Amino acid sequence: MKKLMMSLMAVALLSTAASAKTTEKAPKENVNAKTTTYRLPNTNTLVKVTEEVKESEGKLTHCIFVLSFYDYDTAQLVGTHTSDTYTNGGCGSFFKACRAFWGV
Repeated sequence: MKKLMMSLMAVALLSTAASAKTTEKAPKENVNAKTTTYRLPNTNTLVKVTEEVKESEGKLTHCIFVLSFYDYDTAQLVGTHTSDTYTNGGCGSFFKACRAFWGV
């Protein structure tokens, strides 16, 4: 019985030590998001454009461009499209290219 208790304590101690080693701190990120809503001409569709910038300390900048399409009358989500990229600089040129491609 004593050996069983010692074994259980050893397993508990090892699993606690193993889980302590695997925990990591999340990197600090600055997140900026800008959302704009448009009604597409000659259609019954609203487009919500979200431009999100995630900047991590000492790492690349993650640029995320999200289009969400809604029915104008029912406000139901019809579809989405996401484009993203990583860059060393700002996201302005990426967002400009995405807006030009989608015409928003």
